[in-house]
Amino acid sequence: MQKKSDFYYIMAKTLTEKLCKNDWKYTLTRMFWAKPNFKRYYRHFHVIGKENIPAKGPLIYAGNHQGALMDAMAVVSTQKHQTVFIARGDIFKKPLIRKILHFMRILPIYRKRDGCGNNYDNNQETFEIVDKVLRAGMVHGVFPEGAFNPRKRLATLQKAAFRTALKAQEMYGSTGGVQIVPLGLNWQNQKEFFKDVTIVYGKPIAVAEYFSLYQENPAKAYLKMQERLAEELRKLMIDIHSETHYTTIENFREAFGYDYAKATQRNPDNPKERLEADQELVKKLDDIAEKNEPKIQDLEQTFSQYQNGLQKLNIRSRLLRYSKVPWYELLEDFGVLLLGFPIAVIGAILGFLPLSLAKKYEKMIKDPQFLSSTRYVVAMTVRGLQNFILIIILLLTCYNKIILFVFFLALILYAERLMLFYVEHYKRTIGKWRYVRLLRKNDALLNELKRQREEMLSELW
Repeated sequence: MQKKSDFYYIMAKTLTEKLCKNDWKYTLTRMFWAKPNFKRYYRHFHVIGKENIPAKGPLIYAGNHQGALMDAMAVVSTQKHQTVFIARGDIFKKPLIRKILHFMRILPIYRKRDGCGNNYDNNQETFEIVDKVLRAGMVHGVFPEGAFNPRKRLATLQKAAFRTALKAQEMYGSTGGVQIVPLGLNWQNQKEFFKDVTIVYGKPIAVAEYFSLYQENPAKAYLKMQERLAEELRKLMIDIHSETHYTTIENFREAFGYDYAKATQRNPDNPKERLEADQELVKKLDDIAEKNEPKIQDLEQTFSQYQNGLQKLNIRSRLLRYSKVPWYELLEDFGVLLLGFPIAVIGAILGFLPLSLAKKYEKMIKDPQFLSSTRYVVAMTVRGLQNFILIIILLLTCYNKIILFVFFLALILYAERLMLFYVEHYKRTIGKWRYVRLLRKNDALLNELKRQREEMLSELW
């Protein structure tokens, strides 16, 4: 009989006991580090469908996998359960990283494509722990696509998640027991800092519905659950089917999604309604790509010319929605820039060390799927330490001046985020000013871009 390593012995015994109950240290870490930092890392952070989350386990969160480790952070930061995840085994090689990942309730799964040597037999240990976690009424998180998938397209779901769910369901039989909560993760750009993310929780699927079929024919039960979950996930995410015209469809969605939402009587600033509009627009474009190849090629050609024109004029597509820009709007924008400049400078100073170190460590990462999580962990850890030191200094110098203390504390905690909004506002304002000048000159290229825009929109609605 093969002797297990000390690591797997500890994992199978001590770690199982820890994961089968809530950990107060994990709760505090999530409350004071993970959740606030996750929200600070993204510009707009939307959560839809939290009312669909059952109050207690056993639960399995099953989502698409666009954001690598940031997908797990999204789950951790948007619900109250202490969720056990699995991740590729090669990231567990270093003892310190392994210890941190175990504290974060992440277990290894070993696969040949990840270069994990001969550790595949140890996967059984991980599956046994997850089974015990579910039987203890706890929560498991899984991304059943089985691999990082940065495109806005649902890949084929792997059956391991369904085997895990039905095996745990054996304890409960045909009633009650495990529920699977579908999870749609919609990242504006998972590689970039300070972008938008929309997280959608769907209605739970009762595993008990498939238990009788599982007893008769496990393979059929896995297939039925696979089809059901895929169907539910597609309701919660952007899912572009076309392989050949994927980039065109995604570019159209980004450029004209706002306009389509308004044209279909939806509020483009409402995350739920905007997601619905984006899904509908993508479906229309997918249908065109499938049924009318000449039309999608014409749209591609026009859009390519449109993008080139925008780059030449150095303006954004959204500005072409407006026939004019009121003078008082520009005045307000420049006023905000003037008044916000001192805070932006403070934010830039406070953000210099965390962001520069994050960029430095990014260069050491060979696998692109870990860029966002590396940036997040480094920037937020350095920022946390920096803020702790600054707050200690503040306590020592302003302890008897309450108003001054509160003011500087607010600067320490929020100036960097305000600086990022300031930079974004600056870009918008300069772009708007540039657009106004082009309107006044009656620029020929601008007029051509407006014509192209209207032509493309008329093809879609």
